[in-house]
Amino acid sequence: MRITDADNFRRTLSGLCLIAAPLVLLCAMVVHGGGGDSGLVDAMVESPGRVQAANLLIMFSSVLFVPALVGLLRLVRGRGVVLGHIGVALALIGVVAHAVWAGFQIVLLGLVQGGAVDRARMADLVSGGPPNAGFVIVMLTFMIGFFLGLLFVAGGLWRSGAVPGWAAVCIFLVPFSDFVPGGAIVSILGPVLALVGFGTAGLKLLSMPDAEWSRGRTPSAGEVGMGPQPRVQ
Repeated sequence: MRITDADNFRRTLSGLCLIAAPLVLLCAMVVHGGGGDSGLVDAMVESPGRVQAANLLIMFSSVLFVPALVGLLRLVRGRGVVLGHIGVALALIGVVAHAVWAGFQIVLLGLVQGGAVDRARMADLVSGGPPNAGFVIVMLTFMIGFFLGLLFVAGGLWRSGAVPGWAAVCIFLVPFSDFVPGGAIVSILGPVLALVGFGTAGLKLLSMPDAEWSRGRTPSAGEVGMGPQPRVQ
């Protein structure tokens, strides 16, 4: 990575983030002590440190996904441009909502640890449905943005042929992994698929020449109509 070379820095940063973002998310799912209905509250009581660490990792992964997704657009060209741009726009919204959801869990953790609410009552609150309209909006934003966005991103990568077909399929399957029944092992299925799919795209960016990354950019005012200049003795 050359910080003085804008094209090299952006390409390298995006490629590294495409690998690091799903990897950090995978670590978060491994660290998390539980989830879903009363299991989440039980995990907060029994392993508060794990829950807090996991949600901080989720928030960190959301930060990494921003340059990763923006840089991914450099791979999407030709027939996949429209799908790719729509997908990245939706996925970025979903990434923000995912960070908000992680922050919400940290707030719940503080309430449970402080004894502000009864453990059984908190479990009923989590399993009984969203507490207010704002919560509904956050969850819908996450589901529509991140899940639907990934489908469009996968479609854009597939149509443009930017990555191997199996890598695009892995990204396409990430949203559906949440509906697979199972325990803690199944919960890491989505991040594993994301790591394979986005990691492949990240390796593609890291191996891409800087000239190919900068192809198609708008020339600066000083470059327009300027050819090689003779050396002055």
